Amino acid sequence: MQSFDARIRRSQVSGNTYGDRKRALGAQPLGGANGALQWKGVVGTGVQAMTIPTIGMRALPLWAAVVPLVTVNACYLIAVGLEHVPACIPYLQGCTSVSSTGRMAPESLIFRAGMLPTALLLALFWHRCATFLELGGQSWSRLVALRVFGIVAALSLMIYALTLGFEENAYRQLRRAGIIGFALSTFVAELMLIVLYRPMGIAGTEKLWRWLIALCVALPLLSISAEVAKWAGVPRRAANNTVAWNAFVVASIYYAVVARVWWHHGFAGRFDIRSSGRPTSPRE
Repeated sequence: MQSFDARIRRSQVSGNTYGDRKRALGAQPLGGANGALQWKGVVGTGVQAMTIPTIGMRALPLWAAVVPLVTVNACYLIAVGLEHVPACIPYLQGCTSVSSTGRMAPESLIFRAGMLPTALLLALFWHRCATFLELGGQSWSRLVALRVFGIVAALSLMIYALTLGFEENAYRQLRRAGIIGFALSTFVAELMLIVLYRPMGIAGTEKLWRWLIALCVALPLLSISAEVAKWAGVPRRAANNTVAWNAFVVASIYYAVVARVWWHHGFAGRFDIRSSGRPTSPRE
């Protein structure tokens, strides 16, 4: 039986990929800039020169980790500079909520400009996580559930970002539903990834797998610590704000660890609209 890494390598040189169909037509790979691959067209075949990005999608988990974290902190610094929110270390003191950093202009525009692309990144991220697990032999039905939770999380984040700043009760309810939907769907998707990845018996990633478990467990532990802090006399709002800020960091680290897992197995994670949808290699 083929190992997981062997299946990934095979999928990356499969005849179903766009690159192999190019070679079958006699096309020759050319050098490309910034990790892209270019193909020289073949006369009479209708195959034209095309640049296929690889590095961007390979780093998809890193984008999902960095973009929201940078967005939230940049909005907070701008809001502090304009005196829209108090100055403190929100990760420790919780003097303001994450939502407060995106309620007023101009930081609200930056908040939406960062969070809406983040929602798209997360939808793509969970889809490619399912593809990654599929190469490891996981059943299609389980992976459909993972993709569904990923889509729900992305849509919930979009609802949250689009309704932020509106104080009408209907928008407030939508925003609350978005926050809850995003948090629950993301937690379930992260847990599913851990559970489905473990049975594959992956050598060399045991430590990374444990990191994923620790980060997943950290999210409910943050909520428990907030309740303890409230019991100890910390203001309720400050405790909840601290949890929200640190949850952003935990989620970002989780995506970064997944990126390391992908790199360990050589999983490129990019899309090719002309191919079967399987992952392909930057070397292809």
